[in-house]
Amino acid sequence: MEKPLSETFFGRTINDNYRYVENPNDTLVQQWFKQSNVEAREILDNISGRKELVEQFIEFEKRKTFSVTLLTITENDFYFYVKKTEKDKSGKLFYKKTENGEEILLFDPVNYKKELGYGYSISYLKPSWDNKTIAVSFSKNGEEIGEIAFLDISTKTLLPEIITHCWPAELGGISWLPDNSGIIYIHIPEIDNKKANYILNTESVIYKLGDNQNNHKIILSQKNNPEIKIEPADFPVIDRFSLNDDYLLGTLSGATVYIDYYYAKIEELNNEKINWKLLFKKDEGIINPIIINNDLYCLSSKNASNFKIIKTSMTNPDFQNAEILVREDQKESIDDYLVTKDGLFYTTTKNGVEAKLYFVRDNTEKRQIDLPIKAGNIKISTNDKYGKSLWITISGWLNSKRRFNYNVQKNQFTEDNISPKVTYPEFNDFMVEEIEVPSHDGVLIPVSIIHKKGIKKNKENYILMSGYGSYGASMSPRFQPTILSWVMNDGIYVVPHVRGGGEKGDRWHNDGFKDKKHNTWKDFIAVAEYLIKEKITTNKKIATLSGSAGAILVGRAITERPDLFKVMLCYDGMLNPLRINQAPNGPNNIKELGNPDIKEEFNMLCDIDSYHHIKKGVKYPACLISVGMNDARVAPWMSGKFVVKLKSVTVSKNPILFAVNYDTGHGIDNSNLQLYNDYADEFAFAFWQMGHPKFKLLKK
Repeated sequence: MEKPLSETFFGRTINDNYRYVENPNDTLVQQWFKQSNVEAREILDNISGRKELVEQFIEFEKRKTFSVTLLTITENDFYFYVKKTEKDKSGKLFYKKTENGEEILLFDPVNYKKELGYGYSISYLKPSWDNKTIAVSFSKNGEEIGEIAFLDISTKTLLPEIITHCWPAELGGISWLPDNSGIIYIHIPEIDNKKANYILNTESVIYKLGDNQNNHKIILSQKNNPEIKIEPADFPVIDRFSLNDDYLLGTLSGATVYIDYYYAKIEELNNEKINWKLLFKKDEGIINPIIINNDLYCLSSKNASNFKIIKTSMTNPDFQNAEILVREDQKESIDDYLVTKDGLFYTTTKNGVEAKLYFVRDNTEKRQIDLPIKAGNIKISTNDKYGKSLWITISGWLNSKRRFNYNVQKNQFTEDNISPKVTYPEFNDFMVEEIEVPSHDGVLIPVSIIHKKGIKKNKENYILMSGYGSYGASMSPRFQPTILSWVMNDGIYVVPHVRGGGEKGDRWHNDGFKDKKHNTWKDFIAVAEYLIKEKITTNKKIATLSGSAGAILVGRAITERPDLFKVMLCYDGMLNPLRINQAPNGPNNIKELGNPDIKEEFNMLCDIDSYHHIKKGVKYPACLISVGMNDARVAPWMSGKFVVKLKSVTVSKNPILFAVNYDTGHGIDNSNLQLYNDYADEFAFAFWQMGHPKFKLLKK
């Protein structure tokens, strides 16, 4: 039902006839959300093959015998982690005194506030320096904002204090004070996403164990530090530090690649107020600072789109004349780096899919390290930057994540025994093609194509295209048996590495940013056209899949070229970003997407807004759009408005389904079973619409 509403901004008239869907207190809107889900479930639950998909996902999961997450290794080699077996409702907290030490159960979250009846899970953990206490963040029902409790490791009991109004899994984590007396974390004054100040004016604070949770000391905030230009949407995060560090780093973080950094002496934590000094501004193109003694290392994109590694002094930081330790490579983009007692290690990627590891020592030795297995993606870490520990985690499209310790002197990798080794013979005949496809302007777009061997160019292949293209985030290769099940069912999985991501360095992000955002979905469209031109498929057999900010990609792709796609699958989507400043967490995302209160950026947001590009009289693809009503990142009403408008104007007979889950959020902390059901919904719906004989609607 339309409720006509027209407004004029900067001389431009905007019709928003479904604005009323934004009101969460409207009884009719609530009823429509619930009824839409009933209708969606009536169809999804009756597609043949869907149940078998869930069963296959569960069978994959059972092969693991157990899974390990949130692995944290302390500087003195204690191992803390969350382990989940098939019998567990949620992962339990364990620890070992060494990698090969006895595994000791510390806490089962089933026992956390069980009298309330919620399903709590552990979303973050941080042990104290002396390994006597561990700070644990709990969240419930897929919500990300949670609370911090403290566990006495020797007695395995929770201390009485509980901190609410926090989100350590996302906002800067937790740092213990050097004397183990308390923690530093981000306090969120307003956690009700229906309030205007939701997740705004956050504060970095010190909490001392034993105090009332409201009795904390603010060390970085807009109110406490007026001399620093802190915006309400900035998150004033204190970077994690080591006991041997002399400096603290404070950041103004948020949904953006580059942020402002400040520094202070670590002993100032004891002062009434910390004297923060500017280290660098976000427009200087510097990220990932690491301090070792008095040396400051950074990644810099200044005159180096693929990044370079530089070093300067903390006594007198001088980025203009910094020493260049690793120069930019024109073919490989530097992804990450770290420094240990042995030297400098860094990783690169080519087109975001081919990863390499390098070692530099004293500017006299630079060499590529031969990896134990081929890497599509590499993560490096150390539990002690003043020591020699180096951990390398390697993954790819067709190989599961494996973790190794690397010894420089022996040039030797040793695989860890923390996680179980699992085999998937079903994928043995799969292969990956890495190609490049010209976009609308001739720029070559990297594309990953996963399929069974012996693919035929007969226009009959079922295509699932997945992309993202925002925040400089890369669609790096990672092993996902659920996704590969698409290929098991004779489909082809295609990942266009569109502009707006980070696959080709800083320039790749900038070329899909704000006024160049159109490149993101035009790259996607170009890849779909290529698949049709090469007779791999037809427009009747292409499905798109993305969510969150990736909804801009798929939403604008189907509104610009509705003739090119058969199905859109979209979850928790930013489908109405023109209203970003009215959405919870919206001001944070303005940094990446644009501010509607600024004329030029208002026009940019109009361009990327899928909801406002829906037109009457057009045959739109079939859509399955889903939301979690506890979403703290993207307002569910953005998807709701898109659905109700699309349903009212499309002239095709393609189904438009709106699946609403009241027990989940943005999908980050959803249970495996929930994720499996979500994937089964999406795949069964898409295959059904494409005419796959295994997937048919059994009844209406």
